[in-house]
Amino acid sequence: MESLEKTLLFLSDKLKMVGALCLFGMAILTGVDVIGRLFKYPIFGAIELVSFMGVLAVAMALPVTQITKGHIGVELLVDRLPRRGRLFVELCTETASLALFIIVCWRMFLFSMKLKASGEVSMNLHLPEYAIVFILACCCVVLCLAIVSSISKTFTQLIKK
Repeated sequence: MESLEKTLLFLSDKLKMVGALCLFGMAILTGVDVIGRLFKYPIFGAIELVSFMGVLAVAMALPVTQITKGHIGVELLVDRLPRRGRLFVELCTETASLALFIIVCWRMFLFSMKLKASGEVSMNLHLPEYAIVFILACCCVVLCLAIVSSISKTFTQLIKK
């Protein structure tokens, strides 16, 4: 299990860096586009590129957010439970999350294949949309592995006394 955790940390760190580059690219592209519009020279396809980079930035942040437990949670009741109760609720939540993201991941891979087969491209720049959906699905695979690792840790803590 340690090798899985090390691999996940490596992958999530690299995805985080690419996501940060996407955010940086969005800021630069938006700024240059706004300045260009002032001089009547907007950047063609800037909105598409910013949209794609936004989707990629969010997708690439999911695994590292799971690993660092950075998700937002409302714990008004859970905090009042004993330790084992909190761990049980966490285990149930993680299991439900895993089930959800397995389905999301599966459907995204199918959708990307459907987009590729149909030749769907973006409106202005004619970029293949299936590539973005495929990358999104790959990020969900890494997220699912991170959830499995988290389930393993939580289960280990739950069975310890």
